[in-house]
Amino acid sequence: MEDILKTQNANCEQTDSSEAPFNKGVDCICTTKRGIARHQKLLEVATAAFLKNGYDGASVNEIVKEAGGSLGTLYRLFGNKLGLFEAVLKIKTSELFDDFESEDVWTDDIRTSLLKFGRRLQSVAHKPDGLSLYKIVVAENSIDKQEIQQIFYTHGPQRANRLLSSYLKKQVNCNKMRIQNCDIAANQLLEMIKAPLMKCLLGIETTQEELDTALHQGVDIFLRGTLVNRED
Repeated sequence: MEDILKTQNANCEQTDSSEAPFNKGVDCICTTKRGIARHQKLLEVATAAFLKNGYDGASVNEIVKEAGGSLGTLYRLFGNKLGLFEAVLKIKTSELFDDFESEDVWTDDIRTSLLKFGRRLQSVAHKPDGLSLYKIVVAENSIDKQEIQQIFYTHGPQRANRLLSSYLKKQVNCNKMRIQNCDIAANQLLEMIKAPLMKCLLGIETTQEELDTALHQGVDIFLRGTLVNRED
């Protein structure tokens, strides 16, 4: 949670322009209770605004009006609207991935570890908030579209791939799996696990049974092609 509550550089340049580089406020830290509370409130209101109205439709003026404070404070803490969106996305992805940064979560039971990771991924990606964020990234047509997509990729798919690929590499090094390229293999498994996502994005009802089948079937197909047969 400390990483989530990091704001931007105390010496960052204050600006009234939402077109400033989105990384302008990186690494500044709120140290007072009032500052931390203001930071959290801005993130809460911004999260609701982005999810409801999309990126382009969310107004920083309305966010500040509801959360309290000033535009100067928002820009000092987050740099600009892109920085605020990135902070929101970091919180959402931290809820998904933080536990899996610990090696204790990944066990020698490969199937169980992959199912656990896949189940967490599905639980977040297929919830209304997860679907809304994905739609923002895919459908956004603002001038910040490229940056939005890069932010999403960095904190979402790229992080998921890194965590999964790292685990697969360890299993390969222990001669438990046979994989030519773990980064590509991780992507292939992730695509099978989130196969029902497209139906959800199109508003087609997806049952828990479909999600479970996609998860278990995807993991089992993957393992049949990668596990080392001890009888070989």
